[in-house]
Amino acid sequence: MKIIAGPLAAGALAAVLTAAVSQAVERLPAGLPASAALLLRYDADHDGNITKAEMEAGLKADFAAADSNHNDCLDPGEVRAENERRLARDGAQASPLVDWNLDGCVDAREFGNTVRSYFDLADRTKDGRVSQLELRGPSMPIAPRTAPTKAAGMAPDGSTTQTPTNPATGLPY
Repeated sequence: MKIIAGPLAAGALAAVLTAAVSQAVERLPAGLPASAALLLRYDADHDGNITKAEMEAGLKADFAAADSNHNDCLDPGEVRAENERRLARDGAQASPLVDWNLDGCVDAREFGNTVRSYFDLADRTKDGRVSQLELRGPSMPIAPRTAPTKAAGMAPDGSTTQTPTNPATGLPY
């Protein structure tokens, strides 16, 4: 019976997580990538713009909620619990916590690294706020300018040139 219960429970959990993630993505304004939810969750005044102050206040509240023993340090058990919450909430967009400096503690700085990095990348105007337009990203990458191409069979002076070809193969001699 245990052999069947394990896969059934895992399947049920996957279905719940998929439903939660699809609901979170459906709540995003049209045209925004799923990754935008990472910042939009910190839009405290719901105006569609995220300020650096809103983001920092949200990160502080999230860190306090994850720090169950209130010692300003997430131990491995707290990190595991927070990573499970993030996976349930964000699905494929989840960003796991990592103790980057390997000191056995995820501090507030490490806790907010991903969100701060995303904010800095999205804030293209560098004004300390990220708008929904900035979250959309560029609509199409701009190709680098290249030198105009020369037409085949043209000499540098613009005159036409003819290269003798082998009539049997069509290749130049």
